[in-house]
Amino acid sequence: MFTIIGDSMNCKIHAESQDSIIEKNWPKGVKKTHQRIDIFLILYYSDEPLSAADIFEKLNLEHPKEKYAFSTVYRNLLAFEKAGMVIKSTISGKDDAIYELKKSTHKHYAICKSCGKMLPIKTCPLHDISKLVADSLPGFQITGHHLEIIGLCSECQ
Repeated sequence: MFTIIGDSMNCKIHAESQDSIIEKNWPKGVKKTHQRIDIFLILYYSDEPLSAADIFEKLNLEHPKEKYAFSTVYRNLLAFEKAGMVIKSTISGKDDAIYELKKSTHKHYAICKSCGKMLPIKTCPLHDISKLVADSLPGFQITGHHLEIIGLCSECQ
């Protein structure tokens, strides 16, 4: 995953790059607080979607003096979702929702049924068949899709 080295106020190299990331990706009209920025950066640097519990754990590891409450994480994720900043999903067989930043392209994942590892699929196989699916559903307007591939990762085989 990632590690933020030093406090953003004391580490000029990382503060500049994080400030740049925030400036480029933060939507207008969404209030910036240090809690929201910390949550945003965890999501930004993550290679896979994270549950609120995962984010809570990472926040408290990266910022032990802050002592984040789980309710703070959850409340800010709801605000991000409402603002269109994150995509909230659920995975078959899991109770917790997962969150990832909304980017210009969407992702699908292969999920290991043994360890739970999520591997991003490099392309969207549904784009190739979207017209065929739309043609088979007269009168139905497709507004999105979600694809999960379940199997065993190379480490669990």
